Amino acid sequence: MSANRVPVFVINGFLESGKTSFIRDAILRDPGVENEHFLVICCEEGVEDIMDLPDTVDVHIIDEAEDLTEERLQQLNDLFAPTYVVIEYNSIWGMKLLYELPLPDGWRLSQQFTIIDALTFRNYYSNMKAIFADMLRLSTRVYVNRCKRDDDFRFYRDSIKACAPRTDIFYLNDEEGSLDIMLEEDLPYDLTAPVIDINDDSYLIWYVDMLDNIDRYNGKTVEFSAVITHPEECRPGYFFAGNDVMTCCEEDIQFLSLVCHSPEADSLEDGAYMRLRGEVRYEFAPEYGEEDAVIYITHAELIPES
Repeated sequence: MSANRVPVFVINGFLESGKTSFIRDAILRDPGVENEHFLVICCEEGVEDIMDLPDTVDVHIIDEAEDLTEERLQQLNDLFAPTYVVIEYNSIWGMKLLYELPLPDGWRLSQQFTIIDALTFRNYYSNMKAIFADMLRLSTRVYVNRCKRDDDFRFYRDSIKACAPRTDIFYLNDEEGSLDIMLEEDLPYDLTAPVIDINDDSYLIWYVDMLDNIDRYNGKTVEFSAVITHPEECRPGYFFAGNDVMTCCEEDIQFLSLVCHSPEADSLEDGAYMRLRGEVRYEFAPEYGEEDAVIYITHAELIPES
C-alpha cells in the first residue's frame, strides 16, 4: 500500500449484530495481512473481543463519542503508522460525527459496510428507524447475519433498499454461510413468459434459484444452453445438461448440471453444446437420489462452434 494513501473501512451496525466477528474474519482472510499494518478502532465494546489476530494488527478502543476527535486519530496514526484502518463504529453516535471528522493526511474513506442481526432486525427497524436509515445511507454492502431460509427476505430487502437503494445485500446463515436468496422481481428473466429464456449470464442464478424455489418453476417451460453428458448413473432416455460456472472465485469452477429426459437422449453426443427447451418437473430421480428438478426436453438444437 502506498505510504500516502490509507484506506479507511467503516463497519457499523447495532450492538451484537456480529461486527467484531466480521472484522476478524475479513482480516484473517486477507492473503496479504502479514505484509500490511492494520489499525482497528473499536467505538463500542461488544460481547466478543477481537482476538487471535496477527502481530500486524493493532486494536484501539474509543468508547466515548467525545473522544473520537481529529487529535485522537492523528495520535493513532503517528503511533501505529497503519496501511489500513478499520473503524467498528457505534451507530448510536450518528454517522455525521464520523464523516465530518477531519482525517489524518493520507487516510481516505473507502467503503462502509453495515452488519445486521436478522433476529433483531424487525424490532430495531420499527423502533429506531431514523438511526437505522442514518446507519445505512452510505453503505455499499449490507450483511444480514443469522438468517434462516424461511425468513421474510422481502421485508429485509424492502426495508434496507428504502434507506440505501444502491446497496448490495448479502444474507448469511450460521451453518450454511452465504445464502443465495433471489426474489422473483429481482430475477434477470421473466417467470411469467410462456417460455422462460435463460441466457448464459443468468444460468447460475437460474440454477440456484430453481433448486431453492422449485415451486416457481414446476410445470413451466424453460430454454437454456448447456453441455450434454451421459454419466454411468443415467437411465436410458436420460442425460445431464450443464455448464462450467465460477461459483465464488476462479479457482472454484464447477460443472452444475440437471437431469434431463428425452426420447433422443442416447443419440445426443457427449460434450455437445446445445440449446434446450423443456418442461420442469419436480420428481424423484435416481440420478439425484432424491426429488429434484428434471427437465423434459421438447426441443434440442446444436449450437455451432463460433
